[in-house]
This record gives sequence, C-alpha cells and structure tokens, in this order.
Amino acid sequence: MSSHHRYPGIAQFPRPVPVDVEVLGLALDVTIGRHQVTVTLPVLEGEAQFTPPPDRLGRLDRLIAPPDVTGEALPKALLRTCTDVWGYRSTQRICYVEAVAISPILDPEEDVLDEPVRDLGNKFFSWFRIFQEWACAWSGEPMQDFDPYRPSAVHVVDDQGAVISNGPRERGVYVWPRPLNREQVAGAMRRASAGELLPPEHRTLLEAVEAKVGAMPRKAVVDAATAVEVAMGGYITRELTSRGVGASFIDEVIKGVNGLMSLHSLCTELGADPGVSKNKLGAQLANIRNRAAHAGVRPTWAEVVAACDHAATIVHAITPLPEA
Repeated sequence: MSSHHRYPGIAQFPRPVPVDVEVLGLALDVTIGRHQVTVTLPVLEGEAQFTPPPDRLGRLDRLIAPPDVTGEALPKALLRTCTDVWGYRSTQRICYVEAVAISPILDPEEDVLDEPVRDLGNKFFSWFRIFQEWACAWSGEPMQDFDPYRPSAVHVVDDQGAVISNGPRERGVYVWPRPLNREQVAGAMRRASAGELLPPEHRTLLEAVEAKVGAMPRKAVVDAATAVEVAMGGYITRELTSRGVGASFIDEVIKGVNGLMSLHSLCTELGADPGVSKNKLGAQLANIRNRAAHAGVRPTWAEVVAACDHAATIVHAITPLPEA
C-alpha cells in the first residue's frame, strides 16, 4: 500500500445542516485536523419541482448518496449500512443534510488504518462545531448542542472493502432557517478547515438565542448583553487602533468604561451606528440583564425577545459577518 491513499467513506453529522436545494451535490476539498479530505453533499432522490405528501415526520424527498466521490464510487456495503442517513427536503428550498460523502487522503503507518481513521473522526467533531457555528449565524437557526442520542461517525472503507469507523456519540427545535447558499457552505467549511472561529460576539449571540429557545430566560438576557459588550468593546479597540492609539491606553479606556450605556456612548462618539437608541438599550436590555444577573429575576418572554432582538441588531451593525 502506498504511503498516501484516498479512501471513500461517509461522515454523519452530529446535527443536520439546512442548505438550499441548489447546493446538493457540491464537492469541496477541506482540511480536518491534519487530514486532507474531499466532502461531497448528497443529492435529491426525487424531483424538486414535484412535492409529494410529507411522511409522518414532515419530510418530503429523501436525500441519497452523491453518484461518486472524486471518481471513486462509494462501496455498496457502506451504502447499505448508511441507508436513509443522508437527509431530506423539508420545503421546496430547504434540505437538511445529515451526512456527506467523505474521501480522505490518509497516511497509515504499517498499513493499519484504525489510528488515522480514529484521529480523523475525533478531529471531525471540532471541525463540525466551527462549521455549525458559521452555518447557524448565516441561516438564523438556533445554535444547540449535539443530540446525545444521535450517532455521529466517520466511516471509511479500506482497500479490502472493510468499513473502519469512528463512532463516538456526542452531545433540535427547528425554526424555519434561511438555507445556506453554495458560497456559505463553502465558506463555513473553509473556515472550519482553517480553524477560524466565529467572532466571539456572534458566538455569544448564538448562545443567547439558544437559551431563549431552550426556555432559559435569565441566561438569554445575560448572554445577549454580553454579546453587545464584546461587540462594542471590539469596535472601540479597532477604531482607536486605526487612529494610532496605543494598546495599553486602549486597555485602560475599555476598563474605565462602566457598563452598556457608557459603551454605547463611546461607540457613537467614535462614529458607530449601533441601530438601537441608548434609552431603548437601557430600558430593554441593560436593566433587564442587571435584574436577571444580580437579583435573580426571571425575565418575561417579551423581555427576552426584545433583549435578543436588540443584541442581534447591535452586533450585526457593529461587527457584520461576511456574506460567505
């Protein structure tokens, strides 16, 4: 066996990812840990223009394996093992991808694949987490932890046709998200490959939305306020740095700013447009957070919604995400 060889396989996602129907079949070269990998999205089993009656789970057409992976067909034994794991179409545009074809280039020692496949499988979770964060930030779907009852594994087939798997289990309420387009799927996978984390303010904003959906109102408003603080602090740092102010002085400025209201004032003085007035920020986010954090008061649903909405407006206005 050569020192480098491409093996066909399947990677099951810990959580489905919503994509536009036009993204199906997309093949991308990514890096997972130290491994170079080609991932290929599944394709639609039926015709997108025809809408059959949904099944008992509300699914329309099932997704099936892509026809080939860089010219090498998936083995029938593996396809039988992973029947009905690829995903499904839930609307005319949105498809939930639950698995991808994966074709890694592995460098096994002494012709034993177990260790590199185990390493690939373990690194896959870290890679998927970054990919998932970007996907949620663009799609608007709540960020949630992995389902402990949902198997997630990387299955690779060796030259003798044996399936070698990494099958640890990791730990949705689905709203109608915006499906990811081709550029966003590629961008999320590229950033995951490079280890480029979602900016902290956007990651904290996802945690606020997750807490809101998960009936944790106190955590939701605290995370919403934290996301705003991080975004405003980052804006002040970037703006002062661009004006030639030294890092140590900037640190002192940030430390001297007391709370959301002062951060809002300084940001607007430096030219930012947070999109939420200072009065509204104080009444509907800062005060709600303070009561929740310091007095243990449980916010109402309306207060949680307003706090998360204001946080999203400010974070996206001050530190907008790239479109892909």
